[in-house]
Amino acid sequence: MSTGRTDGLAVLSRLKRYEMEAVAQEMAEVNRALGQIETERQDLLQRLHERGDPDGIEATRVLSDFIRNSSALIHQKETEARRLRDSSAGAHDRLNALFAEAKQIDLISARRAEARRKARNDAETAAQNEGFLSIWLDRS
Repeated sequence: MSTGRTDGLAVLSRLKRYEMEAVAQEMAEVNRALGQIETERQDLLQRLHERGDPDGIEATRVLSDFIRNSSALIHQKETEARRLRDSSAGAHDRLNALFAEAKQIDLISARRAEARRKARNDAETAAQNEGFLSIWLDRS
């Protein structure tokens, strides 16, 4: 195996690891955004529950508008969360695929390193055998 092939595998392996880190970072950002959306959603729901009964007729209209706006915001947050979850699932799939590719590259690299080690050991053994044979023939 040539050194160029080995170096190429090392570069490919580093590239896959870089891609995996980028996808993992993307997933972390999506999870952070989901957490923030859920916090905002819970805050809106809590404010809705804290409003209680209106004191008068004019408060009813304000409360009704508040409930309508809050409900619309909650719906928007749920839609955004659903979109982010879908994006996160896609990123998770990409991360799994990249991890599998990186493992394949590592296995190929390990197999090639083992083949080089075996070839080197075989060459050393052959050289030793040849040396022993020449010593034996010289003594004969």
